[in-house]
Amino acid sequence: MDSKVDLSIRLFEDSDVNALDEGMRHARLVQENIPDCYVAVTKDNTTIYRQWLFKHQQNNQVANYFGNIFPSLKEDEALIEGVFTHPDYRGLRVMPNAVYKTLIQDQYKGINRVIVFVDENNIPSLKGFHRNGFRPYITRQEKWFLFYRKVSFVPMTTKLEYSYLNLASATNLQTS
Repeated sequence: MDSKVDLSIRLFEDSDVNALDEGMRHARLVQENIPDCYVAVTKDNTTIYRQWLFKHQQNNQVANYFGNIFPSLKEDEALIEGVFTHPDYRGLRVMPNAVYKTLIQDQYKGINRVIVFVDENNIPSLKGFHRNGFRPYITRQEKWFLFYRKVSFVPMTTKLEYSYLNLASATNLQTS
């Protein structure tokens, strides 16, 4: 997976806090110290990207932090969350490259499914995950009633999957 920036992956360090010019968007998640948070850095160790990759061992920590917005992970599954690319490095295919380099590490060899939830309006992220071979299979539906959120995970409808594939194909043609 090629990006337009030479980058390497490493675990998050304290010096990475707010290095992405994001207004401390995930500060509390950093404080919770839920493994594993990765960053992508340039040759001069400038942090340009960050993501968490949770495995089934973190199910309780993830549920305590996020509530029920993610399915419980099986032993061969992982979840990507907290994806953020520094604004100066967007559009350079940093995210697909960083995701790829993270997932090929030895500790993820037994992972057969990686789950990520992306807002349907976040075209750059949809395009980046599509480049890595991600395909939609479920959607998260949230319903609120009297300040109570009910979350369910439903199989992807054919119409929505078709719409996604058309979007991904069209955007790939425009940017390849």
